[in-house]
Amino acid sequence: MSSRVCRTCGGADVDVDQARGSAVCTSCGSVLEDNIIVSEVQFVEGSGGVSSAVGQFVSADADLFT
Repeated sequence: MSSRVCRTCGGADVDVDQARGSAVCTSCGSVLEDNIIVSEVQFVEGSGGVSSAVGQFVSADADLFT
């Protein structure tokens, strides 16, 4: 759960699923965030030359100016 507040109903019970990239109000069902993206992407090389993308979760509530 999160400390966010739903803009639709004012509910504070928001379920954030980082694996799916979504934030949903459990009171009214409104999708507050969808397709949450990363602000930085890095690529690493694993065994056998396989490349993987690595990123960091960034919330819409994040303060971008600090």
